[in-house]
Amino acid sequence: MSNLELKVLVVGAGIAGPCLAYWLSRTRHDISITIVERSPSPRVTGQSIDIHGPAIEIVKGMNLEEAIRSRHTTEEGTRILKPSGKYFAQFNAGDAFTSSIEILRADLSELFLKATEGLGNIRYMYGDSVKSLEQTDRDVNVTFTSGSKDKFHLVVAADGSTSKTRPLILDEQVLKDSYNFLGQYIAFFSIPSRPDDPKHWQWYNIPKGLSIMLRPHRNPSTMGTYLCITMPARGKRDPAVEEALENGTEDTKRMLHNYFENAGWEAKRVLEGMDDAEDFYMSRAAQVKLSKWTNGRAAVVGDAAFATFGVGTDLAIESAYVLAGELSKIRSSNDIPQALERYEEVFRPIYAKMEDLPPGFPQIAFPQTAWGLRLRDSALWFVSKTKIYKLFQGESETNWKLPSYDWVGI
Repeated sequence: MSNLELKVLVVGAGIAGPCLAYWLSRTRHDISITIVERSPSPRVTGQSIDIHGPAIEIVKGMNLEEAIRSRHTTEEGTRILKPSGKYFAQFNAGDAFTSSIEILRADLSELFLKATEGLGNIRYMYGDSVKSLEQTDRDVNVTFTSGSKDKFHLVVAADGSTSKTRPLILDEQVLKDSYNFLGQYIAFFSIPSRPDDPKHWQWYNIPKGLSIMLRPHRNPSTMGTYLCITMPARGKRDPAVEEALENGTEDTKRMLHNYFENAGWEAKRVLEGMDDAEDFYMSRAAQVKLSKWTNGRAAVVGDAAFATFGVGTDLAIESAYVLAGELSKIRSSNDIPQALERYEEVFRPIYAKMEDLPPGFPQIAFPQTAWGLRLRDSALWFVSKTKIYKLFQGESETNWKLPSYDWVGI
């Protein structure tokens, strides 16, 4: 048995952070882990996310698969709607859009928290964040925004695509052009459901890149609502949306009223529900691409390292597993930089299979013009009827084999 004592700081209590802490606790090291989270309490909001391939095997190893499946959103598939609100194309769960495992981000995060909160060597520190880092040959000196200071053998940033810790770890050349705005804004919130709401993801578009989506929840009294504003090109920003986001929630809701009040279909119901929603938030869709994920005794994982549309949850879970696995092999804290390098060597080829978004996404999926919508809808109708996507399902890019590590158990 190892008697190696390690003190680790993980920044971010979302998906990747608690997952990393869990697997670090299964190593042979005498390890103490602090997870610092900027939010004053666990975040209870979040849209529907899915889990595929090796990430499912990892949550099985955490004894969470049954709990995750029991919290399935109940979504049975996806329907693409006409302007009238009638659907013309349908995809079943496990096909092109709805995964066999759909769960709200808040539910998955809660399960990961529960899996780690009972462990004596993991503590959560809410309402704080990292202000500065200073690395030495032996450790990392950390100053928190609260003013407190501490030393750690390792610091890992898992605080999302807009990570405030990432620039404290990586140099300017690595960070240059790493955050790529996809030209899409997404608002999420819950509204009351109706008895006639289908158990499908309903996807409704109108020109100018506007979209309304409704998705079922496990809680039968609510529906997940998504309002999307897509710009004509990646990187292009909408001044009105940017100003509203800067001014806060109430201005953002007023802006959405202006954009969607004449959108048709369920727009009136959605906007009325938005006004009373307590879980409202709006964010920019972005991809993070870095040429380097590690620096000495510090690393980035999850969305902080490689936010990627559609597979972000998988990457968060898988990168946390691999990082913990490589750290499980070290014999001295002096080996940490080499373990981080090895994490990057192992995971970089896996990430390379998943990093490329479809060309033109999201602009092709959310067209600006009526002609573009007709073209997209014709393509989706053809795909739904021919099931051509099934020809490629056996070649999923997420079907890589997990590295083997010597986990002790907890």
